[in-house]
Amino acid sequence: MLARILTMRSARLPALFAALLVLAGAPVLAMAAGSVRDGHYAGFVGPGYPISFQVTSNGTIVKSLVVGFEATCSPGAGNTAPLFHFKTLEVKDGKFSGASTDHFGKTVSDALRISGSLSGAKATGKVTDTSNIKSLPSCTQSEPFTAKVK
Repeated sequence: MLARILTMRSARLPALFAALLVLAGAPVLAMAAGSVRDGHYAGFVGPGYPISFQVTSNGTIVKSLVVGFEATCSPGAGNTAPLFHFKTLEVKDGKFSGASTDHFGKTVSDALRISGSLSGAKATGKVTDTSNIKSLPSCTQSEPFTAKVK
């Protein structure tokens, strides 16, 4: 009888050990799945405006960020979205944000703000443009963006 109990317990040990290994490894796998991947990201803002950037330094820097955006809330929107170039942005806890302002002559300016999140090989977030035309009230328009490592 004692031999039978010992045999049953020793048969359960490998299964118990395997279960503990799976449970111990689960947080590590979850962290690896959400870690930011370095590389060249490209995608679209809203109705199809381009967005591209580089993620470097183990997911802590966004650089060479270029966003195409045309604020359609103002009269006289053009056929081609202007490109906005951003300075290098820092990534903290998988999130980044920044702003870029362009002037088009002496009477028109656009301030573009971006806020995004990085997870794995994907970036998502929002781009907001505030358009100022000297003779008109300013208007603000926001669009979502999605980009992936290419």
